Amino acid sequence: MTARPRNGATGRLRIAIPVALVAAFLFGGWTLRNKLAADRQGTWVHATRGDLVTGFEVTGTLASEATQALGPPPLTDVWQFKIAFLAPEGADVKQGMPVLGFDTTELQRRFDEKSAEADEARKQIDKERNDLSLGTKDERLKLAEAEARLRKAQLKLEGPPDVVGINDRKTAEIEFAIAKRESSAIKSRLGDLERAATARIALLESKQADARAIVDRTRQSIEQMSVKAPRGGTVIYTTNWRGEKKKVGDNCWKAERVMEIPDLTRMKGEGEVDEVDAGRVVVGQRVALRLDTHPDEEFHGTIVTAGRTVQQKKATQDPLKVLRVDIKLDKTDAAKMRPGMRFTGTIELTRARNAVLVPREAIVVSSNGPSVYRRGAFSVSLVPLRLGRENDKFVEVLSGLQPNDRVLVSKANDEEGQS
Repeated sequence: MTARPRNGATGRLRIAIPVALVAAFLFGGWTLRNKLAADRQGTWVHATRGDLVTGFEVTGTLASEATQALGPPPLTDVWQFKIAFLAPEGADVKQGMPVLGFDTTELQRRFDEKSAEADEARKQIDKERNDLSLGTKDERLKLAEAEARLRKAQLKLEGPPDVVGINDRKTAEIEFAIAKRESSAIKSRLGDLERAATARIALLESKQADARAIVDRTRQSIEQMSVKAPRGGTVIYTTNWRGEKKKVGDNCWKAERVMEIPDLTRMKGEGEVDEVDAGRVVVGQRVALRLDTHPDEEFHGTIVTAGRTVQQKKATQDPLKVLRVDIKLDKTDAAKMRPGMRFTGTIELTRARNAVLVPREAIVVSSNGPSVYRRGAFSVSLVPLRLGRENDKFVEVLSGLQPNDRVLVSKANDEEGQS
């Protein structure tokens, strides 16, 4: 009596289990097919929570807040220089290392010429002194003889009259007068010789001193033509108004900048804002920027100065007018940042904090308005959204999604957004 119901329940169970398995298999297959079809249409990304910033574009290059510009040395008698040596751009140098050199051919020619002139003047001075010594030697002998005769005649004149006769006295007087005139004449000739020689020697010494001064100055100039790094850092070539950099063999003028050795621990952004957005620039605005060389990392800063007038875009023939701004970075990454690196950024106008964000490319238009395809555990569904603000990359979701929900970015929308 009791076995039949038990057998009937068992039979029903045997039928229900396969049916459930078939239904689960069919549902799983349908779900899998749905998901695979969606996967082929695009990429699944997570809705995120973060700040949505709206603003306008700024582009520019990095520069050091403290940089040492290097160029021709400040020589008083050289105006045009020819580059003979350049340290490689990007090279890391230490303080005191030669980084820039100029041709010294003309200075070396002047050095050799004036050195020879100074040596010749020295030889002439030595010759004049030798000639003076030889020229005065005979005269001094004659002077000594004349003075001896003068003393001898004077002794005769000083003798007693009863010892020196009248004739001898007259002879002594004549000899005394002759010796005196001769001695005086010799002294005069000696004085003339010495004065003339002294004048010639003084002239030669002046000539030698001038030549030696030029030699010393030229030697210093030659040393200055090799420019050494005033501090350690990285070599950066500067560009002229045409965007050209100097190379070995180029000429440059006095005070022209050839290279810089910047302080890589203190970098800033030198930005340019399109003329149409110039009126929206305010000192103190926040800036988010990405380097072309490191596009995946975002850096932040603040506008500290802004130009008063628009100017032509730098290093280009493009007539586009821009407003120039200086951006103080919140931090400097010396390993990734180098002067001259280009960046693209956004100057902040508004900021929605702690918002739910999805890529613009994930939004589709349906009969219910803006929507996204959301991936659930067992299905893909079209979810209508209420949207807030947006920028060029993200849209604020006010309702309809939670952070970490997976939404579909279709290939068509993604390609359209990238183009």
